[in-house]
Amino acid sequence: MIFRRFGEADVLEIETVTRRTPGTGELAVDVAFAGINYADVLARRGFYKWAPPLPTCVGFELSGTVSAVGPGVTSHAVGDRIAAVSRFGAYSEQVIVEARRAWKLPAGMSLEHAAAIPAVYITAWQSLCEVARVRRGDSVLIQAVAGGVGLAALQICKHLGVTTYGTASSDDKLAFARERGLDHAINYAKSDFEKEIARLTGGRGVDFVLDSLGGEGLRKGYRCLARGGLAVTIGAAGVAPPHRDPMSFLRAGVELVKGGVYHPFQLIEDNRGIAGVQVLLLWDDLPRLDRAMAQLFEWHRDGAIEPHIDRVVTMEQAAEAHRAIEGRGTRGKLLLAMK
Repeated sequence: MIFRRFGEADVLEIETVTRRTPGTGELAVDVAFAGINYADVLARRGFYKWAPPLPTCVGFELSGTVSAVGPGVTSHAVGDRIAAVSRFGAYSEQVIVEARRAWKLPAGMSLEHAAAIPAVYITAWQSLCEVARVRRGDSVLIQAVAGGVGLAALQICKHLGVTTYGTASSDDKLAFARERGLDHAINYAKSDFEKEIARLTGGRGVDFVLDSLGGEGLRKGYRCLARGGLAVTIGAAGVAPPHRDPMSFLRAGVELVKGGVYHPFQLIEDNRGIAGVQVLLLWDDLPRLDRAMAQLFEWHRDGAIEPHIDRVVTMEQAAEAHRAIEGRGTRGKLLLAMK
């Protein structure tokens, strides 16, 4: 599944290419499922600087079965069920991945769950456990709590004993999150989440904010922090222009400015901090990846985390799935099935 030009979801098309054999240290994987992420949508629009050049095949997480191993590979064998990450290219029936970026699945883990773990759960794990270092008794505001990263963060927080505040654009999404353990729900379409956080915390604020909005949402989230608090930003869904036209770029620029500029002296005076996480840039940090996947596999085995699959689509339905993400009509994870 590729696109030859940037644009709306209908630029996606299916192309047939020649399969290649794995090289040294590589695996050939027959893909069962590929994760569909907001980053794929941004890449298709032309707004994701880490995407490969056109024509582009997106997707950077997958599950499947090893069909061939390259020279020097001793860690995997033909027939192994694996989860893997790639530098895009996962929207494909077969991919070649480095063996060191593929993990054998624990007994009992489905291929669906395996494909839904790397991008959103590693993002949530890195943000909460490695950067924020949340502890039992802390409080976290999770923006877009019903989305893929939002639900992953909610599950991790509940497992660690963290009080959760979550925002979403509809009461239905918030009810969905409450069923999964959300403590305090805020519909940002009906009320100002900054004022709600102040009310719910008696003016103290929260210890951490997991921000996926950018723009004004980031600025307001920063103001929701208690003294000593930290905002971890993982994206800018509220800033990215929906179309490649002058007015969309202008609105995006205005929203970007609303996010503010944070001078070090301001951070000192506020006694607050801001950090950023870009999960794709972690793909080269192999010790961290191994540590993350080991922890997530363990939590999955223990029932602490369980990906919610919103829907599974075929290659022919990929454009429909992209539109669903753009329209904020999803809860949890979307998967692309290859068979």
